[in-house]
Amino acid sequence: MKGYLFVILSLYFIKVLHAATKNDKVIIGYYQSFSKIDFDRYTHINYAFAVMIKGNTPVWSDPESIETQLPQLVSAAHKKNVKVLTSIGGWTGSLTFRFKLDGIDIDWEYPGRQGAGCNTFDEKNDVKNFLTLLKELRQAIRREFKEKKEITIAAFVNPLAADVSGFAKVLDRVNVMTYDINGAWNAQTGPNAPLNAPQGQISFSSSIESWIQAGMPAHQLTGGLAFYGRSTTAKVNMLKKKSLYQDQVQGKIPQGDQDDTFSQDPYCSKDPGGLSGTWQYSHLLSQQVLKTAQKARKPWVRTWDKATSTPWLFNPKTNIFISYDDPKSISKKACYAHNKHLAGVMVWAINQDTDQHDLLKAAYKVKTGKC
Repeated sequence: MKGYLFVILSLYFIKVLHAATKNDKVIIGYYQSFSKIDFDRYTHINYAFAVMIKGNTPVWSDPESIETQLPQLVSAAHKKNVKVLTSIGGWTGSLTFRFKLDGIDIDWEYPGRQGAGCNTFDEKNDVKNFLTLLKELRQAIRREFKEKKEITIAAFVNPLAADVSGFAKVLDRVNVMTYDINGAWNAQTGPNAPLNAPQGQISFSSSIESWIQAGMPAHQLTGGLAFYGRSTTAKVNMLKKKSLYQDQVQGKIPQGDQDDTFSQDPYCSKDPGGLSGTWQYSHLLSQQVLKTAQKARKPWVRTWDKATSTPWLFNPKTNIFISYDDPKSISKKACYAHNKHLAGVMVWAINQDTDQHDLLKAAYKVKTGKC
């Protein structure tokens, strides 16, 4: 009888442990614009962006909607036990709790590096000062609020420093931006967000490993998932070699999807305006570049790259190349994050998914472990 009881209890605790592991994983979505949010799968919503222009008070990039949209978002999220953080910074906002928010996400692009053209940076002291700021922020939040508030950062693929253990003590998580690894700024085409890459090149897996080696525990790291792709112009017909890495017209950015229009950084005149060349995954389907997730519509040709675990598209009539992520590639990254015991995954951005949440469903494997 005792033997049966032991077996039953063992099975029960295994089930409880599995459930706890599943529930502990986070799926963080950056909320960039109005979109349908699946609160049953997301655990955190980062409302992007508040911008530090002058002084110490954040200025919202969408002040017209902040008074109504953010409270509505928080209310809807909290009903599903989903946390909402305000994200401060972004590419254009790295110059320098009134809504019942659950914490702060700081997106400084990048400490000790140029980032946007108007950024002031101190290569020697930025990282040290950033850690001091985070420590003071943590102390201030503890003084002000009885309930737990989270502090997270969005970070570059490479660690902030050789030793980031000090950041681990003050942060809840580091959301690693494991995308925008290749683009029109390079001389060759390449994957926007590779899971793996040739030796010496950056990838999802190499970036996560670098952060762990620098002292950030795996359970405090999330890997970034791109719900979009980037387009460039190749110099050759890429279908002849079937290689993901081929010569391209450096700096020439083709028109992306229907939302890609000429834009100029409102906070920095030094950076030239232009097109981004980005394609939301949902628009690849709605604009009929893709017929299905696995098949392109002519003249486009879809190819799966086994080495990087990413799909890519090529139009032989225009030489336009698009590197993007789909349910298959997102699944592989989510499974890597699950098996590596990461905190979870982070998504840029919620609104770029399909109405059926195809990419989010694939990302959910980080919680289920059904890989």
